Amino acid sequence: MRTFRLLVAYDGTDYHGWQRQPGQRTVQGVLESALRGVFGVDELVTQGAGRTDAGVHARGQVASFAVGGRLPATALAPVLRRRLPADLRVLEAREAPTGFDARRSARARRYAFRLARAEDPLLERFAWRPRRPARAEGLERATRALEGEHDFSSFRSAGSGDVQPVCRVHRAGWRAWEGGLMLDIVADHFLYHMVRSIVGTALEAAEAADPAGAMRAVLAARERAAAGPTAPAHGLCLEQVFYAEDIA
Repeated sequence: MRTFRLLVAYDGTDYHGWQRQPGQRTVQGVLESALRGVFGVDELVTQGAGRTDAGVHARGQVASFAVGGRLPATALAPVLRRRLPADLRVLEAREAPTGFDARRSARARRYAFRLARAEDPLLERFAWRPRRPARAEGLERATRALEGEHDFSSFRSAGSGDVQPVCRVHRAGWRAWEGGLMLDIVADHFLYHMVRSIVGTALEAAEAADPAGAMRAVLAARERAAAGPTAPAHGLCLEQVFYAEDIA
């Protein structure tokens, strides 16, 4: 058996998330169907580094799987391009060491959340426009307060399961992009809806006299009711997954 590692990008608008679900169009389901056809097997299971929700996008998703066969890894991405729909692409494929698991081997993940400053039909699938203009300075001060190791229970939605609520956020800041402002956040792991909850909370905290203090108070509460609303899924994108060789 050979282990493959894929770099995957997709527009999540018309997918019911990454994870395979009966009767639903999911990224994992569509990808596995194409891979089974390429390798001529009846069963093939992929492991994704991030289980993105319905409507969430990715351009740095990593997937792994084990299969036999002699197809060169370099030929896999071009072959899949002819089998996959336009909203799903395998950008790169390579062989990985036996035992590599895209999810369990990951050391950190990087997400981006894009806010739009104005209505733009070319961007509305990938960015959210809040009702009120976002205050860049307030957003920055609020999210910087999240850097470091904290209990993020206030930002987890029901569905997180038994995932450890203490996360180490390596970076959490805002920067300009062509359509407005973008949150750039890197952490060792994320809770269910954590980034979207952070965005909704940061928009509220940005209006406070002390945005950082307001965010720290939400963290300290360790209760979801203390945080702000969950921002819509379509503004979120999985940008990059880090492994041991990336941070050595």
